[in-house]
Amino acid sequence: MKFIAQHSKINPILEQTLGRKLVLPKRQIRTPEDLISLFPELSDIFVDGTERPIQRPKDRDRQKNNYPGKKKRHTRKNTIISDKNKRIVYLDSTVEGKKHDYSMFKNKMPLDINSKKHNFWMDLRYMGVKKDYPDINIIMPKKKPKGKELTENEKENNQIIIGFRVKAEHAIGGIKRLRITTDVFRNKKDKFNDRIMMIASDYGIIILNLND
Repeated sequence: MKFIAQHSKINPILEQTLGRKLVLPKRQIRTPEDLISLFPELSDIFVDGTERPIQRPKDRDRQKNNYPGKKKRHTRKNTIISDKNKRIVYLDSTVEGKKHDYSMFKNKMPLDINSKKHNFWMDLRYMGVKKDYPDINIIMPKKKPKGKELTENEKENNQIIIGFRVKAEHAIGGIKRLRITTDVFRNKKDKFNDRIMMIASDYGIIILNLND
């Protein structure tokens, strides 16, 4: 069965199955209060970005906006928040591949989530966050100073932080078990670009839970 051609028939069946196992995605999270009400136990927040390849757009402006450069291909991106149990608790809307991860975070994320009551785990792609948001607990590896080396203690701390951040990578890895999130995306139906990521997020959680 071709998934793209049959998605309108398959989606309700998959969502019904997910509904018995997990809460379906609530896309109407618009404020910090919305997120906390859904996940009151949330304390450690793992922030990461993911991207997937798309066909080369015909429009020149779209080509430019969806070409990040490093990957040497056209992509679309999402920001994901996960918790220590590898649950995806927030999936941002899909944006052009050229957008920087930190810009996506600043523009879309509910940053004032109880301020000091939450720990935001990030990597060095979000380097400016400590300066821009000094009232939030940010945990990220220490960047190597220009022309200098990190101390042994700093290196050890970085390894500990990286070890905890693997949880975010595991959450994204659950999504990417579906090839539709890693192969070149060819569907052009309105909003299907977002919808497949929402469904893949819940599918990934189920697979990860079954493997635990």
